[in-house]
Amino acid sequence: MAEAPVTPPRLRIKSLRLRAYRAFSAELEIPIDGRNLIVYGENGAGKSSIYKALRDLFARRPRRDTLESNAHVHGLDPILTPRVTVTFDDGDPPLEWTEARHPGLPTADPRVALAALRSSFLDYHALLETNAFHGQRRPNLFDLAIETLLADFADATSGKTFAERWSETERAKPLRHRSNTTYLTQVEAACAAFNAGFQAALDAMLPMINDLLADLGHHEMRIEAFERASVRYNDARLKKDRGFAGKELYAKLKFRGYYPQQPQHFLNEARLSALALAFYLAGRLASVPSAPSQALKLLVLDDVLVGLDYANRRPLLAVLDKHFADWQIVLLTHDRHWFEVIRAAIPTDRWTCHEMYEMVAVTGEATPYLRPVPSDIVKATLKQARDFIAQKHLPAAANYARSACELLLRKQCEDKKVAFPYKPDPKKIAVVPVGWTGSGGE
Repeated sequence: MAEAPVTPPRLRIKSLRLRAYRAFSAELEIPIDGRNLIVYGENGAGKSSIYKALRDLFARRPRRDTLESNAHVHGLDPILTPRVTVTFDDGDPPLEWTEARHPGLPTADPRVALAALRSSFLDYHALLETNAFHGQRRPNLFDLAIETLLADFADATSGKTFAERWSETERAKPLRHRSNTTYLTQVEAACAAFNAGFQAALDAMLPMINDLLADLGHHEMRIEAFERASVRYNDARLKKDRGFAGKELYAKLKFRGYYPQQPQHFLNEARLSALALAFYLAGRLASVPSAPSQALKLLVLDDVLVGLDYANRRPLLAVLDKHFADWQIVLLTHDRHWFEVIRAAIPTDRWTCHEMYEMVAVTGEATPYLRPVPSDIVKATLKQARDFIAQKHLPAAANYARSACELLLRKQCEDKKVAFPYKPDPKKIAVVPVGWTGSGGE
């Protein structure tokens, strides 16, 4: 009996090095070790520089001048030119992005080209594109769908991506109006192919959106359908009236039996954020090629839940574990308590944790400083308690020992599915009874 083929391990980033790039005036290496990464840093510490470096390096359509336009203005060493270097765990030479060459141009390194089709980069501003940016109108998601959400969704027949289909449709537009309509055959065929592909992409994304909404803890709302018009070419006599009609896409949202037409003015921020996250993550999951591949799958989230309380943030960790287990995840946050909550919840062998601070050099110029921290917060807290004991600082040692005990108890309760009314906000913690729901003897 033939053995099943063995899928090679998926490619992962081992380290990221930034030099003379945005906040990084000097050169700094960020060890990742092929794991997921969580970085805490105050505003201005350099987190957004990490986000933009990865986003622009693994861009689907990279621009040649992006690195130069993000060069650090006042370098510690004037001869330093901007450079972004990524080392993978495959043993091959690192990728180098310099002013002279982007690794995705002109002949793309396959590690970049394949990762670009399997990567997603989200910050808080991106989430607003699904709701707040639409003003008083019902959110029309057409442009967002073809440019971002489903841009990489591949046609099952031709293998062309959704973005390529739309580009073909636009190129099929006639250059001038004629009285004989036979010249419209090409653009009509292009519109028909686009509409069929669009529907297939939406059908694939819709159930994923609702699964994600449920996993994010919002069972009270779901997308029942996508309402859209068929894209067609309007062959008007006047040039100003010619163009594509039907560029409309609306989500039919059901919230507790009600169908709000303007959810941006009806739902609270927690629900709007969950809805936006579900759109983006479902679009990415639907678009990633399903065939076995060694290519890197990268998800980078830069403070996407900055406006929410901790109770509405925690479900995101379960979503990442369930739906993105084979992705390499990078989380960036300026919220210290959220950083500690994540450290307490994550598997310690799968994450690398760093803190970033702004350091002032002897020249007076600021540059990021990286401080690695243990991913196991319980062990780190106990070590700090031991250090205080050695320093004869017993009250501080007692506080850290108590914190370690609380962290371990909470983690064990979560792992064992023990119901307990935990309040993640430290200002609202109270002594409450813990209910054991397991069977006797466990």
